[in-house]
Amino acid sequence: MNTDNEKLGILIYIITLLSFAAMEALAKNLSGAFTVSQIVWARYTFHFLIIIIVVMSLELLGYKSGLKFPKLIKTQILRSISLLLMTYCFFTSLSKLSLAEATIILFVSPLITTILAPLILKEKVTSTSWVAVLIGFVGMVIVIGPSNIIGSSTIDMYWLSGILYGIAGALFYSLYQIGTRVLATVEPALTSLLFSGAAGLLGTTFLVLINYDPASGMQAWKAPNIIEWCFLITVGLFGAIGQFLILGAYAKAKAITLAPISYTHIIWATLFGYFFFSSVPEIQTCLGAILIVGSGIYTFNKIEYKKYQ
Repeated sequence: MNTDNEKLGILIYIITLLSFAAMEALAKNLSGAFTVSQIVWARYTFHFLIIIIVVMSLELLGYKSGLKFPKLIKTQILRSISLLLMTYCFFTSLSKLSLAEATIILFVSPLITTILAPLILKEKVTSTSWVAVLIGFVGMVIVIGPSNIIGSSTIDMYWLSGILYGIAGALFYSLYQIGTRVLATVEPALTSLLFSGAAGLLGTTFLVLINYDPASGMQAWKAPNIIEWCFLITVGLFGAIGQFLILGAYAKAKAITLAPISYTHIIWATLFGYFFFSSVPEIQTCLGAILIVGSGIYTFNKIEYKKYQ
């Protein structure tokens, strides 16, 4: 890939992360009025509808989308379920923590992927990668702050549940990433994108139909007014824009180039948290983020360098 393409890919990827961060900020804002189940339903429903409309429009205009029937159905299903559970856990974490805290915890996922890779993909992990994983998890502990749990006579269970949902989200995101790596050389990207969207739509529609939100134990559905419908649709719109842009970014730049850029997501989350929720990360959160980002970039680069050797 030439330098101009790489630069364009980086720019597209930065805008991609901005779109995802905007979606998450809006989801957090909506969590004060709606259950996580309803917000995630909106994220998948309108995201899926927008993608279908765009793909059909391109086909009618004579452009080939490359959409094909999935070859690895089982892997597609497991990957899609992982993405749905990640989204649900992450959005629940967003409803309880600051944007920056929830996002930083989610970025522990590359380290979890390193742990799971030998078990699922039968990949070898070097000793230096294990050290990077350990450093990353130390960073997560710093972000959480052990004194908040051990040194306190009363534990804030609302905050703690947000942390646990965040860690669960990172785990499911790791499984999703592993599924993506398995499918990358077999399935067209658009096929996997539509399949995961459809699975998310079906899963969240089921929760809406039985009218139950697992995280809160409350009824899942509340009738939105016109303005709230617009906000819910916008959640799906930001998600769809992000998904389309990420395909363009990876078409222009190598994964090893974009990996360090992915951590600008934390910057966007921090800015949205500051301007819309008056949230400023503590020093220990920033320190933990530095350790997580550093170890994550190192771990990812080790994997990618092996591919190009």
